[in-house]
Amino acid sequence: MDREARNRLLELPDPELRSLCRIECFRGTGRGGQKRNTTDSAVRVTHLETSVSVVCDETRSQTRNRALALRRLRHSLALAHRAPPELPPTFRGKPGPKSPAYPIWMAEVLDVLEHHGLRISDAAAYLGTTTGKLVRDLAKDNALWQHVNASRQRNQLSPLRQR
Repeated sequence: MDREARNRLLELPDPELRSLCRIECFRGTGRGGQKRNTTDSAVRVTHLETSVSVVCDETRSQTRNRALALRRLRHSLALAHRAPPELPPTFRGKPGPKSPAYPIWMAEVLDVLEHHGLRISDAAAYLGTTTGKLVRDLAKDNALWQHVNASRQRNQLSPLRQR
């Protein structure tokens, strides 16, 4: 998947993204008592083209779980697909985690890191930020943090430490 296709996919409105996915509803597991065991409120969303799948069962509302699952799907798609970085970088600041622009920011930061061999200092210079700020931004998202550290370990680099 190229950069434009990935970014278009990450920017799709929820109804259009849902049309590209298989959505399954089921009973959630774990605590929750009688209500949890009688409603199919848990949601699994699978993007058909890439087979990326996410599950959400935090709330008792199937509608709310579906919306949260679509946000997680965008997050997972951003983690999964790399492309060569653009010159100059699209983003100069980090959008909030609930912003529609966040998955694209995350994907582009990962593209830059991958392009620079996961070296934080080189990626930070390319992105126009400091090494410390980039590390703090990565650390704010647990899945992103784990993904970067797993990639660094695969490349025989030491894992990042939170400050």
